Amino acid sequence: MGFQVSPGVNVTERDLTLIVPAVATTNAGMAGAFQWGPVGERVLIDSENNLRQVFGDPTDETYNWFFTAANFLGYGNNLQVVRAIGDAGVNAGSGQTATIKNRTEFDSDSNSGSEFYAKYPGALGNSLKVVVLDDDGRTGATIDGALPLGLTTITGGFKSGAGSVDFEKGDRFIWSNGEVHTITEGVTGIALDGTEAADTIKFTPGIMTAKSDGDTLEFESRYAAVFNTAPTTSDDCAGAGGTNDEMNIVVVDRDGDWTGNAGEILEVFEGVSKASDAIGWNGDSIYYKNVINDTSRYLWSEDNITGTSVGTNKKTETFTDATDAYVNVLGWSSPVGGATRILGLSGGLSADNYDGSILDNGDLWTAFREFEDAETVDVSLILGGASDATVQGLIVDMCDKRKDCLAFLSPIGSASDPSSLVQNKTAEQATVAVRDWRNNTLNKSSSYAVLDSGFKVMLDRYNDVLRHVPLNGDIAGLCARTESEQEAWYSPAGFTRGQIRGVIKLDLNPRQAHRDELYKNNINPVVGFPGEGTVLYGDKTLQKKPSAFDRINVRRLFIVLEKAIATAAKYLLFEFNDEFTRAQFRNMVVPFLRTVQSRRGIYDFKVVCDESNNTADIIDRNEFVGDIYIKPARSINFIQLNFIATATGVDFSEVGG
Repeated sequence: MGFQVSPGVNVTERDLTLIVPAVATTNAGMAGAFQWGPVGERVLIDSENNLRQVFGDPTDETYNWFFTAANFLGYGNNLQVVRAIGDAGVNAGSGQTATIKNRTEFDSDSNSGSEFYAKYPGALGNSLKVVVLDDDGRTGATIDGALPLGLTTITGGFKSGAGSVDFEKGDRFIWSNGEVHTITEGVTGIALDGTEAADTIKFTPGIMTAKSDGDTLEFESRYAAVFNTAPTTSDDCAGAGGTNDEMNIVVVDRDGDWTGNAGEILEVFEGVSKASDAIGWNGDSIYYKNVINDTSRYLWSEDNITGTSVGTNKKTETFTDATDAYVNVLGWSSPVGGATRILGLSGGLSADNYDGSILDNGDLWTAFREFEDAETVDVSLILGGASDATVQGLIVDMCDKRKDCLAFLSPIGSASDPSSLVQNKTAEQATVAVRDWRNNTLNKSSSYAVLDSGFKVMLDRYNDVLRHVPLNGDIAGLCARTESEQEAWYSPAGFTRGQIRGVIKLDLNPRQAHRDELYKNNINPVVGFPGEGTVLYGDKTLQKKPSAFDRINVRRLFIVLEKAIATAAKYLLFEFNDEFTRAQFRNMVVPFLRTVQSRRGIYDFKVVCDESNNTADIIDRNEFVGDIYIKPARSINFIQLNFIATATGVDFSEVGG
């Protein structure tokens, strides 16, 4: 506070309420292969349904990653997921293809050559179809000569223009005499080269009267019925003197790969505009590209739709209709075509098979590196999924560097055959294989990593098959659930807190001798006990050095303490290193540690922050030292019960305490 040089009242305010904040350590992260979703960026997932919506259902190539994430989400609700793909991953397009990994890449790169692209790389995009309705969905034609008819069919030749055209199930022919006939079996993919082709369109059963020279009909796309009104002119465009700017757009699951039902509608965009500056009633843009690119789960919109004057200013503009290739029915004098454009997406390629070539360790590690920066990414549990030993070693190194999170790993035989160490082996063979893999292949010692004993067999309810899935997602989930229900410094193991969900059987179900061998090598056994469930039966970290930090609960305790106290201590930066500041530090740390002590996290503690450790030399180097001594609470790993038989007349006080 400066000096006042004239009369007046100066009001100041000082905040001396600094405390040690609570910190979250249930937030997890993982990278892996998925058949859909943004690539190379973290996406927060809170449930298995959310996981499916963003990254798609599991496939034979992606189930290990999907179920590692899904298994964690059975215990916790905060998982950041990064999708990895190989170099061959491509987005499907309505014209050309492109590789567009996420919104950042779409905004920064030009991907001309298609009116629409699938949102993300992968073959799943090939099942998408886009229908643009730029009028009432009907097109007119006049008959020139008699048309051969059957009771439920029209048989004739068809001729396409510069693209392929479909008559689909659900489309309608509407005749001038009022007859309406709905197509029950359509014609798809009429030739691109303009040659005539004979085919049959089938209609709903009923009487179809003969059609004569001069009769007219309209062809109506089945997608027109999705909307209550036909597109005309938006209020904003009309106010500026423009006309005919509206379109209705439908996104369809053409092959049924998304929903299981071919032709099911996925998304609709009603009343979007061709005018680049058009806005809706709420002030938001209704330009069709902005609406699709900002809200669609399935598409990017890139090039202008063929046959329209899209992208121009709304003022006094008369917008033209979107047009598609037309269809001629033999004997008709005019084409069935006009203001409906149907675009199928194709050419999408998946690169999600983690086999060492299509999706290799470099691709996978690039995705895991999204969690590398401790300053910008808050994460406490890293799930290794089906990563092989090379990537797992890098994950452990990353956690060692961050010092605020644990890596959860499973023994992975190879990228192409993850469960080979334990599947179809005796318990003895599997135990030896896992032990040797830990010591010779992984060969890491770290208190920031946890290794389990293998794989569980579980039901893939999306594909109705059994899958062998690594257990690291479950073990990380137990830590998250233990903190939510108890505290971070409680052990996640045992019959009370260590129950594993969704297990049909274990590939390795170790007995006592096998558990002894695993545990002395810092491998936590997962064991199925008859009538008592499948249980995490160990709580060691991967640290070989015998100390307090070779236990999960102690490492998690110190992560909480260090993270919380460091967060509070940064507000002392650039203050003076004097007794006032040192007392302020002690006064915020000691109550926090007392709280942890009362919640059974530590047995005792001592905080030293005074002249004894902040000497004149420390002060002159602009440093500040606080020494915090902790006696961490230890989990019980071994129980010894002693039973002593005595003679009837013996006084117990004479034979033992």
